[in-house]
Amino acid sequence: MQSNRLKIPGFMLCCIIASLFIFSCSSKTRENDKTVAKIGDKYLYFSEMSDIFPKGCSKDDSTALAKLYIDNWIKTRLLLKKAELNLSGEQLDLSEEIETYRTSLLIYKYEDQLLQEKLDTAVLESEIQSYYDANMANFSSEEYVVKAIYIKLPASAPTLWKVRRWYVSGVEKDVQDLTDYCRSYAVEFGFFDNEWIPWVKIEKELPQKEAATRQLAQSDRMEQQDGEFIYFVRIKEKRAPGDTAPLVFVRDKVKSIIINKRKLKFISELERNMYNDALAKKQFEIYKIN
Repeated sequence: MQSNRLKIPGFMLCCIIASLFIFSCSSKTRENDKTVAKIGDKYLYFSEMSDIFPKGCSKDDSTALAKLYIDNWIKTRLLLKKAELNLSGEQLDLSEEIETYRTSLLIYKYEDQLLQEKLDTAVLESEIQSYYDANMANFSSEEYVVKAIYIKLPASAPTLWKVRRWYVSGVEKDVQDLTDYCRSYAVEFGFFDNEWIPWVKIEKELPQKEAATRQLAQSDRMEQQDGEFIYFVRIKEKRAPGDTAPLVFVRDKVKSIIINKRKLKFISELERNMYNDALAKKQFEIYKIN
């Protein structure tokens, strides 16, 4: 069965692309425009396609983009024609919907312009902290996050018994001794005991990852070995999925919420002030409904 889809020969499409690039550098008036496709009395012009090509787009990519755009334009026009032929007069009357959409769009554009010009979007750290403290239950962690110590040592490293004592100790001297030892012998180490990090940052370094994550839920220390290396992890603090997320992981979200609340307040005050001003100037009347 022969398709009704409008076909554009490859050679013609290449000509279209070449002409498009030439046209983009010349006048874009409809008088000098060139026709790309036609359905009934509707035309697709070069100028309507001139913005679809990314900077540096190759010839092959440009051809593919042009073909996709033209095909979509044709499909849209075919569907529109079918709709106009098959819908009732009442269904075709979109004046009310169009006016509602126009009203909403114009109001949105006006409010957005005012927000761009007048809304203060600077948020102090103290505001972020205060909002977070008052709404902690609304910010759940999506993953395990931890404050931890991670150490990777050669299995042949000396006095490992000291490491086993130091890495679980909170005594300042032991922490310093452990730091000095790691600088001398560790393949890798990270002291994240004063900052929150995703658990996966440590997990991915361990040889038995799944076992470590299972153990994380039950213990604050773990030791693994893969023959050549030995790994030590000490969990100082942790938050499981579903627990309150540390502020560092939701800071941007909190900031967005604060700004959005300002927007809502700004719009509410704008509407109220405009209403009261118009009321005082008797710019509208409200009639009683019996």
